[in-house]
Order: sequence, then C-alpha cells, then structure tokens
Amino acid sequence: MTSTDHAQPAEAPAEAHQQPAVVLTVAATSLAAVTGLAVAARIDGAGISMALGAFVALAALTDLREIRLPVVGVVTLSFVPVLAALIELGLWEALVVAAVSGAATAGFTRDLLKVTFNVANYIVSTFAGGLLYLGLLPLDASFLEKVVPAFAATAVDFLVNTWLLAAVVSHGSSTHAVTVWRRNYQWAFPGYLAGATIAVVAAWLYDALGVAGLLLVIPPLFLIYSSYQVYVGRVRDRESFDATIASFRRELEASERLHGELRDAQLKVAAEIDRAQRIQLDLLPSCAPAVEGLRLAQRIEFVAEVGGDYYDYMEFGDGRWAIVCGDVMGKGLAAALIMAMARSLLRDAIAPGRRPAKVLSEVNDGLARDLAGQRMPTFLTLTIVAFDPGTRTATIAGGGHNPVLLFRDGEVCEFPSQGAALGVRAGLTFAEDQIELAPGERLAVFTDGLTEARSPSGELFGRRRLAGVLARSGNADLDDVLNATWREIAHFRQGSPATDDATLLLMEAR
Repeated sequence: MTSTDHAQPAEAPAEAHQQPAVVLTVAATSLAAVTGLAVAARIDGAGISMALGAFVALAALTDLREIRLPVVGVVTLSFVPVLAALIELGLWEALVVAAVSGAATAGFTRDLLKVTFNVANYIVSTFAGGLLYLGLLPLDASFLEKVVPAFAATAVDFLVNTWLLAAVVSHGSSTHAVTVWRRNYQWAFPGYLAGATIAVVAAWLYDALGVAGLLLVIPPLFLIYSSYQVYVGRVRDRESFDATIASFRRELEASERLHGELRDAQLKVAAEIDRAQRIQLDLLPSCAPAVEGLRLAQRIEFVAEVGGDYYDYMEFGDGRWAIVCGDVMGKGLAAALIMAMARSLLRDAIAPGRRPAKVLSEVNDGLARDLAGQRMPTFLTLTIVAFDPGTRTATIAGGGHNPVLLFRDGEVCEFPSQGAALGVRAGLTFAEDQIELAPGERLAVFTDGLTEARSPSGELFGRRRLAGVLARSGNADLDDVLNATWREIAHFRQGSPATDDATLLLMEAR
C-alpha cells in the first residue's frame, strides 16, 4: 500500500528492457517465483475456493488505485489483501493473490517484460515473507498469535520486494542498486507496517464476518492511499527544495571560484600597472638640471597610475637645452605607451644645430608612421622651448599645445602653438617664436589638466585664473609657486575629483 508495495518499474527508461542484465534479472526472479508456487502448492495444496475469489477481487479493486514515482513507475495498493489472505487462507492462496496483483499492472503498461517482473516479484517477496510467517506460527494458533508472525513476514516482504525492484532499476539506469534503494525505498517501511496493520484488521473482519468483512476494509484502504499521496507530494517538494539548495550551493561555490580567479587577475594587473608606473616615473627627470642662466621647476600629477602627460629636459649637444612638455589624447596605460614612443622619437630628433620646429616635424612624421592603422584616433600635443645660455634667448615651437605664458614687467604674454597636433598625418611644418629673457622674467608651460579643472558647478578653471595665480606669485621661489598653484586649483574644485593629468613647468631667467 506504499510506494514499494508490489510496485513495477513502468516508468523505467525505455531502453531498460533491452539490456541483458535486466532480462537476466527478470528471468531469475520468474524462476524463483515458479519454484515458490510449486513449494507452496506442496505445503498447502493448490486449491481454489470462493474465499480465494473474494481476496482476489479485493486485490484487483485496490490495484485500480495507482501512484507514479520517478524511475520506479506505477505503485499499487496490493499488500493488504495479500497479507490478509496469508493470515486467513494460507501461503498458496497468498501467492495467487500476489500473482493477480502483479498481472493487474497490465492495465498500466503493455511491456510484457515489466508485467512479468511484477508478477514474479510479488510472488517471490510474498513467498519469502510467507515462509517466515509459517515458521513462526505456533500449532493451532489463535488469531492473536498470528499478529507477530504477520508483522515479521511484512518486514521480509518489504526487503525482498524493494531490493528486487532496486536491482532491476539499477540495471536499467546504470545507477548502483544501493543508491536506487536509498533514494526510492528506504523510507517506505513505515507504510508497510501501516499496511500490515490494516491487513491484520481485514483478516480479523473476514474471520468474524466473512466476505462482508472485506467490504469494510475498502474505505480505510482508500483513506490511506489519499494520505500517502499527500506524503509523496511533501517528499517530492522536499527533494525539489533540496535540489534547489544544492544548485544554489554549487552556484555559490562557482561564484567563489570565479571571485578568486578575478581577484588573482586583478592582482596581476595591478602588479603590471605598478611596474608600468615605475617605468614611466623613471623616464621622467627626477629633478631639474643645472642650466646656466635659468632656474627650472616642475610638477606632474596623473589621474590614474600612469598617464599621457610628459615633460623632459634634453641637451642639444651645442650648449642649448630643450625644455619639453607634451600631452597625449586620453589617459591611462595607452596614453603612457604613446608618450613613451614620443620620448624615444624626441631623443633621436634633438641634435646639435637642429631647430625646435624641425624637431617637431621629425617627431610628427615618426608618430604618424607608427600610429598608422590605429582604430582609435590618437594624437600628441607638444611644446619645445630651446634655451640658449649664451644669447639668453628662448625659441618656442608648439604643435597643438597650450600657449606658453611669459611674465614680464607685471604683464602676461601668450605664445600660442603655431602648428597642428602631432601624429595625425605626416609632412606637417611648424613655426617658431624667439624671445630674449631678462633676469627675473618667467616662462610657464602647462597641460590642460590645470586649465580644465572643474568646480562642482562645472565651471572651468581656465587660462585666465592660471595666469593670475602665477602673476600674483611675484618673485616667490618656483617650488612655492607650484604648490600655490595646486592649492588654488584644489580650492576651486572644492573636493571634485581631477579628471585629467596635470603638468606645469616653470622657467626663470637669472
């Protein structure tokens, strides 16, 4: 009367009956069933009676109620009339009732192998339980003395029936029989015991009232069936919940693994960026060189670990010095790589006697060549101030860069770049401005990270504010001027983050 009470694997995999192991198991079980029938007929005799017909009818009626379980298939309420027949009629009659119960499953499946297995399994499990029952039964036993042997027979019937089912399902699904039994049958024994209790009551009713007593058994059977359906539903819900929890745990474990892999990748990337930062800082002058007739100071800050701003001091080899300031479009590692390329081209282009405009032309042609075919447009703005200590002159050449600011006699003069940004196309030419510096006069070269700093309202700091800050510094030390400039910009931003790299070079004639 439970999921394993004479159940047949009607829902087993379709290819199961084609497997030799399944066929051999069914054949062995059938042979054992025939042997059991023969032994029972020798013990009790193979008689047919009206009472046997009543128990067979009850078995057929209960088999009209079915339960379906995964892999196992159709489950029927047949154990009660079988055990009741064993108690009241004998072993032979119980085997006949069991055989009818198994044959009744032909109404649910047309697979002859499955029906044969069900019939054989019912007979074998009933025969095994019946032998124990007869062995424990006292001579001339009263009805009460039959109760304990009946429950012992129930336990044996349960074990034999469920293990045979587990074996055939195992062969059909390639799952170990122990796993099949634990998954589908181990929890069904309490239902067997409940069925045995009803069977004892049915046998008592038959003993007291005859066939009419069997009719009183039908309502409790169907009540138990309905209760069992609720139980099976709860079991399935629990299994579904457990499967959901297991799936969640697997996803959580996979997420933790991915998180670990991502963390490792981030650490590797961070290490590479740290190396790139150190390399870029090593490419920048650590301090201003000693140039006759000129004081120098500089400050650079990157928004990210590396950036596209660049400054340098280079000797032409003829007594002149090149003060260089550049800015690559964009930020981060890509801009830093372009700037490293420009630095290499600059150092190759600066040579004795070469004019700043010519240097810009060569750097432009080299960048245009190396950047040709890039999917993203990239360019470099650059200013070169060539200072000649002998003549105290500064020659300015720029390509797309911010103007150079000259502070003279309290006035601010601008020298805009007279050429296009570098790297867009080859063959560009550049113009120059030349000025003579008197002691105390200053030049400022900067990138737009200063002038494009924004306030919380979005207003730009602009060149006018930058020039005002530098002009108000008077004759202050150049490093103090740099610090004052950054403080002024920070005050203007009022906590808003910087959005671009910033560089400022200061030159003072002496």
